[in-house]
Amino acid sequence: MSHPFSIKEIAHQAGLSTATVDRVLNARPGVRRQTANRVHAAIRELEAQEAQLSMSGRKLMIDLVVEAPQAFLDALQQALRRELPLIQTAIFRARTDLRARFPIEAIVARLDQALRLRSDGVILMAPEAAPIRDAVARLTAEEIPVVTLATDMPGSARIGYAGLDNRCTGQTAAWLMHKWLAPEPAPHVILTKRNAAFRGEAERETGFRAAMARLCPAARLTLLVQGGEGPGFAPRVAAASREDPAAGLYSIGGDNRALVRAFTRLGLPRPVMIGHDFDPENRALLAAGDLDAVLYHELTDDIRHAVQVFLSVHSQGAVPMPADGTPLRVMLPPMLAGAGDLPD
Repeated sequence: MSHPFSIKEIAHQAGLSTATVDRVLNARPGVRRQTANRVHAAIRELEAQEAQLSMSGRKLMIDLVVEAPQAFLDALQQALRRELPLIQTAIFRARTDLRARFPIEAIVARLDQALRLRSDGVILMAPEAAPIRDAVARLTAEEIPVVTLATDMPGSARIGYAGLDNRCTGQTAAWLMHKWLAPEPAPHVILTKRNAAFRGEAERETGFRAAMARLCPAARLTLLVQGGEGPGFAPRVAAASREDPAAGLYSIGGDNRALVRAFTRLGLPRPVMIGHDFDPENRALLAAGDLDAVLYHELTDDIRHAVQVFLSVHSQGAVPMPADGTPLRVMLPPMLAGAGDLPD
């Protein structure tokens, strides 16, 4: 086994004497197999440490291409500002293109720009569309790693995913909804989505429907999709509840403050409401008693996860590749720090 390390270094790493390491390296007799294995493992560990040290001080430029509600984008920017300076293995810089509405052709153009600029990695949150998948394939073919954020593109050339298991998240929302609506034999529950092309939103809906079918088969579910509707969407959701009173509202796509206001303006009681993303808007709604639960993932965890993927690629595996996904978290009004007296 060829290596650049001294016998003393290997012995220190393996916790053995230099004489024993010398016998192993020179294939002399009288050494047990387990001892020889410890020496070879120590060399591999030293090689990994050497590769990691080679990343120290290296400057990596990454690109973020994200379509999401503005509250999510604001929280993502804050997570970037908090997390990137804490990474010590390498120095990360970020070019960001974060938009509440991001046409597919503009996303493709931005990904192709990252390719031309030889980005060191791309974090992508976008609808699942063939032109975007093709752009991801072009990046990967040029050894530029792509990590999907919050909504995945399985089967694409992306190298990693940072975000929730969205099907499990939808099931969790259904479990909470069922517990709160248990006294009603056949509750009407409205589901709202922002963009039908986002796989993450579709998986949350699928998980919610499957769990509700098992937990409360008589529940009536109504799906409303915003698409490009804009400010008129929230009033349409409230109007649907006026025609058929909703006991629950699972807000998959966000814009929860507008939804709450729409119910208030029509003089309707607010249904039990579960949302996503623990951003300042949703925190305020929880504290005011206008939102019952928030399911979320820490964006700093997601950034850290994506960075580890990029480090693994650029260190040729010396930095371990993380498993896909980040933990699901739940926030309820009593869990808010400094909540004081909470609304009923």
